Amino acid sequence: MYGSHSQFPQPIRVAPCSAPPVLRVRPFGPNDLNAVAAIVKDSLRENYPASLYLDIHRWWRDGFLVAEWHGTVVGFLAAVINAPQQARILMLAMYATHRRHGFGTALMNAFLNECGLRGVKSVELEVRKSNVEAIGFYTRYGFQTTNVLPRFYTDGEDGYKMMRHL
Repeated sequence: MYGSHSQFPQPIRVAPCSAPPVLRVRPFGPNDLNAVAAIVKDSLRENYPASLYLDIHRWWRDGFLVAEWHGTVVGFLAAVINAPQQARILMLAMYATHRRHGFGTALMNAFLNECGLRGVKSVELEVRKSNVEAIGFYTRYGFQTTNVLPRFYTDGEDGYKMMRHL
C-alpha cells in the first residue's frame, strides 16, 4: 500500500502544439495568385493571365480551393457554377512532386462537400486524352466520359468531357 500520492510519478504537461497542420485545404485568396500561376505552368503547361484566376475567384469563391503542405501552396482546384445546380471544374493541378500523396483527394473531397452544401446535382470537367492518371482519379470519384472534344487544348490535343451526378 502506498502511504501518499507523492510516490506516484507526476503527469507531464504538454503545451498545445502551435505548428500548422501538415495538409490544409482552404479557399483561394489573392495572395495565392503567384503560387497558382506557377502550378499551372509546371503542371498544366499553360500560361494564363493573372486576371483569369481573379475572375474565377470572383465567380465562385467557395469553388476555388488550394492545398497547403506545411504552409506552402502545392495544388489547387478551381471551379464555377455554370448552370443551375451544375458545377464545372476548370482546373485541378498539383506540383508534379506532390502528386499521389493525397492532395488531390483532399481537394476533391472538400470541393464535393461544398457542392453538396450548394445543392449542386452534377459536376463536369474536361481532361486531356493523354492524362491517364487524371482520368483514373476522376473515374475513382464516379466521373464518366460523356464525349470526346476534338482539338480542345491550345496545343491541339483532344480532350474528354467527364461528368458525375451527385
